[in-house]
Amino acid sequence: MKNQVLGKLVGNTGDPSNLSMAMNSSFAGRRGEFVRIRHQELEGEGFSDVLGRIVSIHRSNVLFNSGMGSGVTDLELMPGAQITGENLYAKLELVGYKDPETSRIRIPRRPLDPGANVETVDYQFLSDFYEFREETSLHLGNLIGYDRGENIVPVYMDVTNLVTEHMAVLAMTGAGKSYTVGRIIERLVALHNATVVVMDPHGEYGRAIAGGKVQFNDVSDTSDPRDQRALPQIQDLLKRLTEAGAGIRVFTPQDATFRHKYAGENTELALQFDKFEMDDLSEILPGLTEPQQRVLDVAIRYWRQVEKEPRDINRLRDLLGDGLEELQGWEQLTEAEARALNGRSAAVASMKLRRVLLEARAFYNTSLPEPTDIRRVVGRRGDRKGRMIIVDLQGLSDTAKQIITALVSSEILRAASSKTDPIRPCFIVYEEGHTFAPAKEQAISLRIIKKVAGEGRKFGVGFAIVSQRPSKLDPDVTSQCNTIIAMRLKNPDDQRFILRVSDMFSKADVDELPSLSTGEALVSGRSIPAPLLVKVGTKALVHGGESPQVLDMWGSFDG
Repeated sequence: MKNQVLGKLVGNTGDPSNLSMAMNSSFAGRRGEFVRIRHQELEGEGFSDVLGRIVSIHRSNVLFNSGMGSGVTDLELMPGAQITGENLYAKLELVGYKDPETSRIRIPRRPLDPGANVETVDYQFLSDFYEFREETSLHLGNLIGYDRGENIVPVYMDVTNLVTEHMAVLAMTGAGKSYTVGRIIERLVALHNATVVVMDPHGEYGRAIAGGKVQFNDVSDTSDPRDQRALPQIQDLLKRLTEAGAGIRVFTPQDATFRHKYAGENTELALQFDKFEMDDLSEILPGLTEPQQRVLDVAIRYWRQVEKEPRDINRLRDLLGDGLEELQGWEQLTEAEARALNGRSAAVASMKLRRVLLEARAFYNTSLPEPTDIRRVVGRRGDRKGRMIIVDLQGLSDTAKQIITALVSSEILRAASSKTDPIRPCFIVYEEGHTFAPAKEQAISLRIIKKVAGEGRKFGVGFAIVSQRPSKLDPDVTSQCNTIIAMRLKNPDDQRFILRVSDMFSKADVDELPSLSTGEALVSGRSIPAPLLVKVGTKALVHGGESPQVLDMWGSFDG
C-alpha cells in the first residue's frame, strides 16, 4: 500500500522531541498516531525511515477566534464558500530509526530535512520496527490505534530486563494498575515458569483462589487472536501447577478469618524469629535503647543455643520475663552483658516484642504444624515449578504489613544470595508501594526494599512497586526501576515526580497521562524498544481490584 502524505516538516528540525508538521487537512492525523519521515543520517549512506508520534495538534481559524467575542455567533458564510485562514499544525516527537547493523533504535543526530514529507505508518512497518522474540518476551497488550481488527500490533516486554531490572507501575485509583500487574505476573508464572511473590495489602490478588479453588475469567469473548490462543493455555497451566503443589498459593497471618476466606486452603505464616539478623530486628522493634538491644541480643543467642529448631517465639518472651534469672546465669555472658541484664531493660524489650507478635501474628510457635521455609515457598534452584505466592495482608495495621513485608523480603534476599543453597530467581511485587517505601517517612520495610533495589539484581531478585501516588514513593527506590508503566495520572505532583526520577519520559509523554482511558498505559524502559502507548490485554484469572457494584449490593426496599 502506498504511503499517504500527511504534511511536511516546518520550522526548526534540530530538536527530536519538538518537531512541527504543517498538516494537509484536519483529517491528516490524530494525537497519539505514529508517522514516519525519510532521513539520511550520514552523507553517502542510504535513507532510513524515522518513526515519530503526534503528541499534540493545533487547529485555529482567523474567522473564529476569541477576539471576536459574541459577534462570532452572527457570522454567516455564503453557500458554497470555503473557510480560509485555517492554522493547522502538529507537534511530533521522534521515536528513532532502526540501526541496520545492530537493530537498535537510535535517535537521529543530524537534523531532519525541513520540508520533508511526513507519511502514514502501516501495520507491517510497526511490526518490523518493534520486532521481538516471543519465547523470551511477555505480551502486555496491543499498540493503541493498532489494537483491533486485522492490523493488531502486539507489544512485548523482554522478561529478563523486566524482572531483574525492576519495574514501577504508577496510576491513579481505577486506572487499571493492579489489573495490569495481574496480567504480567500470571504470564510470568504460567508461560515462563517464574516465581512471583505478591505482598497484597488489600487481599485483591487472593480473589484468584478464593474459596480454595482457582478462579478464572471467562475469556471466550476476547477479540485478540494471540489472547485467544494464550489465555486457555495460561489457565490450564496455572490449574496444573496448583494441583502439583506449586502454582497459586496463599500465605496469611494466623487468623481464622483467612481460613474462612480460603476454605482452609491458605497456609499460615510461621516465620522463624531466630533466623533474622539484628539489623532486621532493630527495624521491626524501633526505638530500642542500647541496653535493651543488648538484652535482646543475649536472649536470642541463648535461645538459639539451648533450644532445638524450630524454636517457639513464646520461649524467647519467657526468657525476657520470668526466665530472666536463667539468662543471667549463662556462663558465656561478658561482664558488660551481665550488667545490662536488668529487669527494666528486659521488660521494655519484652513489651515491644509482644506488641510486634500481636500485630503481625506471623511467627512460629509450637501450636503450628511447621515453620515457614522460604526455600520451599519460593523453590530451590533446579525446581521447575512456577509459583504465584500471594501474601494476603488484608485487615492488618500498616505497621504489621510493613513487618511481614520486611521479614519476608529479607529472607528471600538472604536465601537468594546463599552460596550453598540458593533459591530460584524471584520477582517481588509490592502493591500500595507508598505504604512500604514512603518518601520522607519512617517505614519498617523501607531499608530492606532499598537493599533489594540496590543488590537484588545480582542474586536474581527483582521487584515491582505499584502505587497510586508516585510522589509519595521513596525516590531512591523508584530511580532503580528500569521499566515504568504509567497509566492515568492527573495529580500535578505525581506527574512532576515521574519526570524528576526518570529520564524515560518526555514532557509530552507525561502530558498524555491525564487523558488515558482505563486499561491504557504508557510503557517505557529497558524491557521495551521505545516508549509505547499500550491497551493492556485480558487477564486469565479473576481479579479483586474492581469497584463493587454498589447498586446491586444495596438492592431495593421491599417493605
